[in-house]
Amino acid sequence: METQSSDGKGICPSNIAATQKVRNVKISPNTKQIIYQVVPFYKGPERMTSEIWLADTDNSGSSRRLLDGLFNDRAAVFHPDGKRVIFVSDRQQPGKAKDLYQLVLSDDGGRCDPRMLDLGRSVQEFEISPDGQQLAYSSARDSSSRSTDTSTDAKVYRNDSQSSSSELYIYTFDTHESRLIDGIDCTRHIESFTWSPDSLELLYRLRRGKEAEYSEQEIILQRISIALGALPVTIGTYPRSPSGGNIWLRSGHIVGLQSYEPHNSLDARTLFVHNNQARQSKRMTRLYGESEDAVRIVDMHTKGYASKHEGSGIIAVEVCSDVDTHIDAVYFHRADSTKSCSHLYATLPLFRTQGEAIWFGAWDAKFAYDSATDKTTIVVAAILSSGIRHEPPNLWSIRINESMESMDTPQLRAVVPSGNNRWYDVPNSYYPSLTSVRRKLSSHLDWLKCAEPIHTEVIRWTVEDGTELSGIVRLPNGVKYPLPTVLFIHGGPYRSMGLDYMPYFCNWRELLASAGYLVISPNYRGSQGRGHTFAYSANQGIGAYDWPDCESMVDEVIRRGWADPTRLAVAGWSHGGSLTAWGVTLTKDRFKAAVVGAGASNWEGMVMESGSPELEKAIGRRDPWDCETHHRSLSPVHRVDGVSTAVLILHGEKDERVPVGQAIGLYRGLQRRACERGKRGTELVIYPREPHG
Repeated sequence: METQSSDGKGICPSNIAATQKVRNVKISPNTKQIIYQVVPFYKGPERMTSEIWLADTDNSGSSRRLLDGLFNDRAAVFHPDGKRVIFVSDRQQPGKAKDLYQLVLSDDGGRCDPRMLDLGRSVQEFEISPDGQQLAYSSARDSSSRSTDTSTDAKVYRNDSQSSSSELYIYTFDTHESRLIDGIDCTRHIESFTWSPDSLELLYRLRRGKEAEYSEQEIILQRISIALGALPVTIGTYPRSPSGGNIWLRSGHIVGLQSYEPHNSLDARTLFVHNNQARQSKRMTRLYGESEDAVRIVDMHTKGYASKHEGSGIIAVEVCSDVDTHIDAVYFHRADSTKSCSHLYATLPLFRTQGEAIWFGAWDAKFAYDSATDKTTIVVAAILSSGIRHEPPNLWSIRINESMESMDTPQLRAVVPSGNNRWYDVPNSYYPSLTSVRRKLSSHLDWLKCAEPIHTEVIRWTVEDGTELSGIVRLPNGVKYPLPTVLFIHGGPYRSMGLDYMPYFCNWRELLASAGYLVISPNYRGSQGRGHTFAYSANQGIGAYDWPDCESMVDEVIRRGWADPTRLAVAGWSHGGSLTAWGVTLTKDRFKAAVVGAGASNWEGMVMESGSPELEKAIGRRDPWDCETHHRSLSPVHRVDGVSTAVLILHGEKDERVPVGQAIGLYRGLQRRACERGKRGTELVIYPREPHG
């Protein structure tokens, strides 16, 4: 078991700086083992390293280090045979190369030394075919010359699309041969790919370039046979990049996550289902997104599932519902053209958080069928933490025992698309009773568990227009009100504050609460978890709903007598930093102190210089090339006059998302136009070589 020593200071900067994050959870095909990754949150001058860990699903506390952690070993997955692990590593050229390695697991749970797969080039992404015979991987064009230093070369800005394009290759395990999939547009970047269920084709998405800017432009969806000489077939296009990859199911459905209205940069995420087999309609259908958001999907299919449910598909969906999360299994029947309904879906609830949170997509789910016993189970594995119970992030397994026979009938919340593209479903009373066993498999971050407890709870309040909002409150145990209070604002804006328990570089909630502050974190309009209407509010522009919602939480805790109105501060990172700059320059003197972490201060400048110009235009509602809509007063740098708040500005020198000029501009404006206290209290810290986060 891993234990992490504490210096006895509890939640303090030195302990936070030395901590690790736990992520990238994958379940074995027979659901008996789980692999995951442990990575330092902060790298020093030395190169990045990461560890791969292994745990037994049904054995509490069984987590152990699988690889030594001397290299950057990451992105590990089980081979479909369950006997091997494939992962990316820099073992050949530490700090540089990204090669694929194979690690054979012994029957007793041990391992042999990893062996490099001779691909001849660096790997960007990879996926193993369902039959386990081959592996597809993407690689940058001419990546074999990876040691060439081009840092001093002149570059034609955004004009040479091939400089960021990629290619798709196939590696065969038996022959150890690697070959290029020819016929794919070599001038475009492959942003995502997946195998067909029969392992004979690849489904992939293309965009103009690798840079974030191109994710907001047209995306092409194509399929291609892996046979020699095959030509690609275009299935369709997206107005902008979907979230995560597509999944191609045996039922003929292709599923993926998009904005509720696909053209919108700022909107709730929704599961879109395209029936590749249906004759009546090629139209996509939505699932989730009206009152809660689908935020991540995984393929639950295994060989055992295929033998039990031929021609059907099953995925798991992470659904954000306000401050809670649940994971549903969604079962897809193959379309039957002889029936009036060409789609049939059923959902099964697998897991729901209880005063806890899933760590940033770190979960997996798999279906297992044992033909010898005719038993079926589902396993969910997730990195969970709880601020309420003072539990740091660790790996948990949930084994769900259920015959699953009811999934073959419409009685299990059968969901059928209607003519208006909405979903009708059976009431929750039709859910079968599931039995599950939950086990904690790891003990990482014990220093955090031993820190002085912090009280955490959810509060709700209603703003003037009748909208109910939620937020998280954190404060030291046993203190007397009213308290000095920090409004800590989440980034995104399409994120949310949950009940997790993990301090890190842009999350100072626990650090501030342990120092004696009341820390309040609102889920303002534009946040994740409340569906399309709530998320789409962000399109009204920064300051329309988000800042008033944030300030309303301050008013609420003052009304309750918890906060001292004379001792208020505001802080945030990324969009939270942008809202901090917005609020400080708007209120002038309500907040005694503020921390603007990697925040925007000039929205026209963001559109001109940021790596995501379309997204920044949607947030700031400013287009510098359109004189008709030019209103200078709607950026913080244009109203720094009279600010008395002491502002600490933190920014990474190499930030492409929010260029460092945004921080410098805000600092210069406050130094020149703020009142005397504001000038004296303004400080800018730029971190060399650091990106956005």
